[in-house]
Amino acid sequence: MKLLAALALVMSSSAHAGSLQLCPAGQAPSAGVRATLADGSVVVAGAAAQLPGCRASVLGVDAGLVDGLYPLPHGDNPARTILLYGAVDKTPFAPSSHDLPQPDKPGAQPARRPVPLRANLLADARVRPFGVEERVRVTQAGGKLRLDCRPGQRAAGVLIDGPWQLPLAELRLAARYSASGVFSLQAADEASAARETSYALGELDGGAHEATLALPAALDRAGWRQFVLLCPTGAATLALDRLALDPVPGKIQPRATWIWERTAWRDDADALLAWAARETIRELFVTVSLEGARVREPARLAAFVRRAGRAGIAVTAVEGDPHMALPSQRAATADRARAYAAYNRAAAPEERLRAMQFDVEPYLLDDAVLDPKMRDREYLAMARALHAAAGGMPLEFVVPFWWWDKEALLAGLAAASDGLAVMDYRTDPDDIVRFALPFLDWGARHGKRVQIALEAGRVAPELQRRYVRADAGEAGSLLLAQAGEASVLVLLRQPVTSAAGSLYRLSGERILDGSATSFHANRDGLRALLPRLEHDFSAWTSFGGLALHGWR
Repeated sequence: MKLLAALALVMSSSAHAGSLQLCPAGQAPSAGVRATLADGSVVVAGAAAQLPGCRASVLGVDAGLVDGLYPLPHGDNPARTILLYGAVDKTPFAPSSHDLPQPDKPGAQPARRPVPLRANLLADARVRPFGVEERVRVTQAGGKLRLDCRPGQRAAGVLIDGPWQLPLAELRLAARYSASGVFSLQAADEASAARETSYALGELDGGAHEATLALPAALDRAGWRQFVLLCPTGAATLALDRLALDPVPGKIQPRATWIWERTAWRDDADALLAWAARETIRELFVTVSLEGARVREPARLAAFVRRAGRAGIAVTAVEGDPHMALPSQRAATADRARAYAAYNRAAAPEERLRAMQFDVEPYLLDDAVLDPKMRDREYLAMARALHAAAGGMPLEFVVPFWWWDKEALLAGLAAASDGLAVMDYRTDPDDIVRFALPFLDWGARHGKRVQIALEAGRVAPELQRRYVRADAGEAGSLLLAQAGEASVLVLLRQPVTSAAGSLYRLSGERILDGSATSFHANRDGLRALLPRLEHDFSAWTSFGGLALHGWR
């Protein structure tokens, strides 16, 4: 059997009859494994050397070995690892999404990340002594710091920094220490560091203490450079066991949830409002039937909003369809905003919707429907059209947490929206906080409301396959090939040792059961976590509360 398997591997790697054909839409052959590119053209794996009207490129493997094709979006460049995701029970494996982990660029500075709340910064901090008299001895180990200062008249101490940026929240610097003298704790931003000055936070007195010090209002959080510990002029020692940034809680904001079934509020309002009261839900995102630019049943909606208001529950209308980002749908989408704005203008104050919310996820569209390069531009064009149509009624958008680094997109949303609900669909508390912070900071900078959403509904399991670039002579079952200017992943039925492109070998696979993204199987854990998150997030003036998806 081993001999036969080896023979099959050699035969497959030596066959060169296969090719990739890049054909205009409508001209691709019906036979062969195929996939559609973002521009509508079709790539086909087959045995023909050249098809009329098509551009051919050699695969270097027999066409019969091709199990599937997965075109990559323009600009996606695989490095050493390719992660493919698909349905667990689908044969052959058909990828539906991918990740391309990229190595750090040589010499690149690590990205600054939000400082972890409540964590002991000394575990990862860089500590540097300073002072022309060189009178400071530093010992740093196990997340603890010890300073031994000799007498002197010139300023001396240590600078404490790390790969962090300070969040735009109300924070206190907490220190646990013992000291034989009085040490001064200060903070510096880029401007003050350039002047060789810093802002005083407070003093660490002699003895064993825990101190909580406010960050000065003048400190530029975005430009934070370092904390400074100054030695006294006399001989002294300091043992610092903990240095952490603790959030100062503000007003706890109400919880919200999505109600996607119209019948829940339309036909069974009593049950819905009673459930919301039991769950301490104070805002409902509901779907509403529209006819063009008007609400279909305004009297029924008004009655529900009025009843909800008497129960202390606000109502927001939610819309959600990825096709709303398409230029062809812009006018109809804007009409939906006009419908809610017209309803609110005609309604009595106690019957008005709090806001309109648009849950539009353009990345769910096939690349052939909306070119990935155009997604952000078309999304912002939609947002601007909705803003104009809303006529001053609060307008909010639902966005995924991984948009945190889309600076141009978020700048556009700051101009077009009144707030965001961030799909922070993770279950690890540290991940939830880490992904929420950039958006809470965005809201604080722009004066916008930000709700942090968690998933509690059922999530279908996914199969993840990890491929690693094959070394020379090593067999691989995934081929990175070119079809014209397009990069295409070619899934093979069996490994080959040579091909016209880069080979990747399957290094492992696992089933992702959804427990990392949804609390569906751990609702008690979510209930216990909610107060903690609300306490910490309330330190941001932008925090608008937690929103639960799939809670009912």
